[in-house]
Amino acid sequence: MPLTRLPGGLLVAIEGIDGAGKTSVSTLLSQYCGERGIACLLSKEPTSLKWGQELRRSASTGRLTLDDELELFYKDRQEHVERSIAPALAEGSVVLLDRYYWSNAAYQGGRGADVAQVLARNETFAPKPDLWLLMDVEAAVGRERIQRRGDAPNLFEDHAALTRAREIFLALAEQTPTARTLDASGALKSVAGAALQAFRDALSQKLPPDGELRERLQALLG
Repeated sequence: MPLTRLPGGLLVAIEGIDGAGKTSVSTLLSQYCGERGIACLLSKEPTSLKWGQELRRSASTGRLTLDDELELFYKDRQEHVERSIAPALAEGSVVLLDRYYWSNAAYQGGRGADVAQVLARNETFAPKPDLWLLMDVEAAVGRERIQRRGDAPNLFEDHAALTRAREIFLALAEQTPTARTLDASGALKSVAGAALQAFRDALSQKLPPDGELRERLQALLG
């Protein structure tokens, strides 16, 4: 059976500080689409491409200057948009991103970058999401989860950096009508349920006003 596709696709960015549960929720939403035959791409940032690999190395070997870090994020995201995000949206897929340019604004903004300028530059080439899903936890919770899964917090994940990033994330979500902020400090089952409802709402809003595609998608969503 062919995959069901949406005209123009649906772009969902799952954001939040490290340890907030972004990867778990991204995987859940991807599985939800897969089980219903809805075309879906799951991706994350930084990518595994050239510039993303440099950023990942810097998290453990020593952070770059702010300007260099920003440039690498822009280059990595531009390549990500060109190679993966834009083509998938053009094909009518749901695109789920485990981090996007709000993370750029939050983490580099925490280092002193102008948040508005970071957003403006990204938005010259990066499509805006139909839904920003902000997984919100306090910095201490995020660090505890990082350590619980057996990882040592990297240079992006010290308590002060996570606290500053969280403040910026919350401010961005408050200013953005397409954002949903979820308390991600509770049990995964309840967090996943809230995330799934927000996703279903966004998906429903992208349905065509009438016709066979609308009926088929409504049946898939239950």
